[in-house]
Amino acid sequence: MPAPVRRSLLVLSCVALLALGFAAVAAAGNGGLAPQPAADPNESGILSVYWLILAITGAIFVLVEAALLLFVFRYRSAGRPREIEGPQVIGHTNLEIAWTVAPVLILAAIAAFVFAKVSGIKNAPAAANAETIRIEGHQFYWQFDYPNGAISVDRLKVPFNRKIELEISSADVAHSWWVPALGGKLDAIPGRVNRTSFRADQLGTFRGQCAEFCGLQHAAMLMWVEVVPPEQYDSWVRQRRTDAAAVGRETFDGACAKCHGLAGQGDIGPSIAQSPVLSDEKALTLLLREGRGKMPAVGKTWSDAQLKATLDYLGKRFSSGGGSGG
Repeated sequence: MPAPVRRSLLVLSCVALLALGFAAVAAAGNGGLAPQPAADPNESGILSVYWLILAITGAIFVLVEAALLLFVFRYRSAGRPREIEGPQVIGHTNLEIAWTVAPVLILAAIAAFVFAKVSGIKNAPAAANAETIRIEGHQFYWQFDYPNGAISVDRLKVPFNRKIELEISSADVAHSWWVPALGGKLDAIPGRVNRTSFRADQLGTFRGQCAEFCGLQHAAMLMWVEVVPPEQYDSWVRQRRTDAAAVGRETFDGACAKCHGLAGQGDIGPSIAQSPVLSDEKALTLLLREGRGKMPAVGKTWSDAQLKATLDYLGKRFSSGGGSGG
């Protein structure tokens, strides 16, 4: 194949790869360029650091690539035989000093900016009306325990513009709590409680994901944080404490259906719609508390009230061990 044709094919291949790369970026969430818009001051600090580093590294990338292209065309062979060396370029002291000192100054500027932002990123400001919500990671769901004893699964409800303290732990393996719009990641580790806080300054529902590979259904370990007006939150959390049906349904959807299917039809776990275990409260309790085979002990840390709510829901949904109910 002639050399000009090879060069043309190489250029076209590079252009095609760049086009695919930009298409992938465009298809990514939030345009692919930046994290999700901040919904609390913690994430605002993270975004500020992100944009600064992106601007500096982007400028360096453009400068380096422009210099590379300049040198490629300026010092190309221009028909010179391969065995003959081109003109030799001697050093330039001032230029060499500049490209040694400049990176040091750039890194120092980035470090100074990051350290200035770190104190504001870690935790929300102190507040007298802060309340603590306990988050427990399980294979493969998140459970939220509110101060008054209310429970929710995979969906955390919080009040607008009120400081929320989070105590995060795990009941089984390492997980990682991450809701991009509300701040950075925090690991959920068995036997340890990690703490953070935030103050949501936007209403809405914000999606999160376990950011630590925790098993076969890791990708299904999603969470949603719903920020609502304070009066709506206060009313909900009071009612939720006695809403056993909602707790049972959410527990089934989060802890059971991800492996066994919403209709109990089976997925990565076996079908349970026809299982006789569902009508044997003692055997089902033992299974949920201790697990068996590949099934983790999904209900190991459930309260008696949550266990009863789940058993009642399973009994109604799969009555007589047969078909699924509503």
